[in-house]
Amino acid sequence: MLIFSRYSYWVGAMVALAVLLAVVGRAGLLDPVQDVFLRATGPLEEGTSSVFSPVASFFSDVGNVDRLQEENRRLLSENETLRNQNAALRADSLRLAELEEALGVVTADPSAERLAAGVLSRIQGPLTRELRIDRGTNHGVVEGNPVLSVQGTLIGTVTEALPSSSFVRLLTDSRSSIAAQVRGSPADGIAKGNGGALNFELVEGDVNIGDTIVTSGLGGTYPPDIPIGEVTDILGDTQDPFPTVRLQTTVRISTTRTVLVMTSFTPARFQVDE
Repeated sequence: MLIFSRYSYWVGAMVALAVLLAVVGRAGLLDPVQDVFLRATGPLEEGTSSVFSPVASFFSDVGNVDRLQEENRRLLSENETLRNQNAALRADSLRLAELEEALGVVTADPSAERLAAGVLSRIQGPLTRELRIDRGTNHGVVEGNPVLSVQGTLIGTVTEALPSSSFVRLLTDSRSSIAAQVRGSPADGIAKGNGGALNFELVEGDVNIGDTIVTSGLGGTYPPDIPIGEVTDILGDTQDPFPTVRLQTTVRISTTRTVLVMTSFTPARFQVDE
């Protein structure tokens, strides 16, 4: 009973104190004490805030990690798409420029039928240089047709014509051999491939650096006067009756996307007498 009595007194005292503080606080008598308490606890509150604010911010950011990662993946995908579209537009622009240039070559000589063809692939070995193009017998291409660049420079000949594609042996192929001459001069010889290089061999007559070499038309393999390349070097001494002449073609096969097939010309060995 004594313990219960003390507990009752303690509870009653606490209730009375609470009522007293409420009455005194409502009367404004505790304002000075409250100001002192707030001044004393203000720095502690600020310190606690400065410590826990970054922690709260960190946990808030952790909640956004998935959203940020998803946004980053979306932006990377859009960037790749834009890069691919840009590359495709550049390729289309280059192809359009080549086709426009090819059209100019075709209309410059309306008597010669030239078929524009796209390059499908490049075949290159130690001594081999070939192209595969997207035109074949279904488009009028036959074996032996000369193949030109869009600027009108000879780059090779059709060696195999399939229904929808053909193979072209380039001038620089080691099996390529063309009767040629110096433009505006009787000097002639053989333009021969060397697995990537192009030489002018068995030359009879004077040849100088800077001369333009063209097809001579001898043998009926190619029409005459088609540009082949320019003389860049002459090897051998002055007494050598047949110096080796280096040629430089103006065609960059590695970037060529469009060629012209001379479908109106058939080499003499393929012509059939009627």
